[in-house]
Amino acid sequence: MDKVREFTEREVEHYVKKHGLFPEDAKLNIRNIVFGREDTEGLVNLIYRVEDVQSGKTLIFKQVMPYVLALLKHEGVLRPTGKGRTAKEVQAMVLMDVIYSGITPKVYFQDTSQGIICMEDLSHLKNMRFQLADMQKFPDFGIRIGAFLAEMLFFTSDLYLDAQTKWQWEQIFDAQEAKKLLVDLLFQESCALFDTSRTFERDARGTHRRIANNQRLKLLVYDMGRRFYEGKQCICHTDLHTGNIMIGPDETRLIDCEYGGYSAFFGDLGRIAGSFIVNYVSWLGMPEAAYESRLKMQQYDLTMICGLFDGCLEMLKRLFAKYRPKRPALRRIDPEAYFMSFFYDSVRCAALTAACRTPTDWARPYEIARIKQADDLGLVQKRALEIAEYTLEHAEEFCCIQDFCSLIQCCAGI
Repeated sequence: MDKVREFTEREVEHYVKKHGLFPEDAKLNIRNIVFGREDTEGLVNLIYRVEDVQSGKTLIFKQVMPYVLALLKHEGVLRPTGKGRTAKEVQAMVLMDVIYSGITPKVYFQDTSQGIICMEDLSHLKNMRFQLADMQKFPDFGIRIGAFLAEMLFFTSDLYLDAQTKWQWEQIFDAQEAKKLLVDLLFQESCALFDTSRTFERDARGTHRRIANNQRLKLLVYDMGRRFYEGKQCICHTDLHTGNIMIGPDETRLIDCEYGGYSAFFGDLGRIAGSFIVNYVSWLGMPEAAYESRLKMQQYDLTMICGLFDGCLEMLKRLFAKYRPKRPALRRIDPEAYFMSFFYDSVRCAALTAACRTPTDWARPYEIARIKQADDLGLVQKRALEIAEYTLEHAEEFCCIQDFCSLIQCCAGI
């Protein structure tokens, strides 16, 4: 595949004026907001912020690249991604916003032939990953996102849709490409949990070797990957982590929805919970920060994980109660039993995701990359691996999400 030319700032200015998004005589300030970014997770697209310095009008110009930018920039590997991601992203954003108003940016313009989307500027918000690293807390985030995920699960699955409509939606919201990427990242022998060529610090190497040699764990993870890839339970974001969330005191938005589509629900719930596990264990590697502050952040992380699962369950109960009179089939389903049908895969996915984000390489997220000392990083890696090892083998011992959080605290509490 030939490398696609990336738009320059001058070309962006010409483009937005040509398509009537700004007047021809507007003086524009255009800034690449990906260049120099300290976090590499999800680095796939070219993104500019465009501002009319006179009127103050702003928008985001996003060029969806047909390859993974991070791999190209860091390893020189040109890994193609499928066509049509621009249209898929817009469709996913619109649908998510219909189901849960205000959860995604507004779209002003799209050009599928060149992979371009012009959308609402969310720079009044902050990226959640960096906010958490700065010890900022958003108390109701877990409950609200858990409720959002439950609504996506309910309204885009066979709980609500008839078989014909769901089949039609599956053709529109196809996520097989994204799922293949994640299967390779999380559920194959090439994942960081099993790949012995991945770099871990000295204190974590023994734990990593033990896990990498555990054939039972490998088979369990491979089987999870099969369920994830084959799953078409509901429409999912499919790349849901704190780096893809913009947040403020009273506002939360999801970004980078281009991989949105039908998938196994445990992937979204597990990956966002995994982000909070990464943040939780990272505080072990930050001894320079005040003990009480780190302890409070760890407590907050566990509260958010509980909130995600509890918020999801409570919203499911409400939706079942509301729609049972109109849908007799729902009367035969217990919402708590339905929730538990994906609970164990969700906590396993959370622990697996967190462990796979900790190796010492360019792909580690900001919370891990900021750890200065090798010994501190080794401790963080070891604890994340231990959480994953135990959870993968013993998830069925957890009766509720609080049990899982107790394990995290036992393994990695300050």
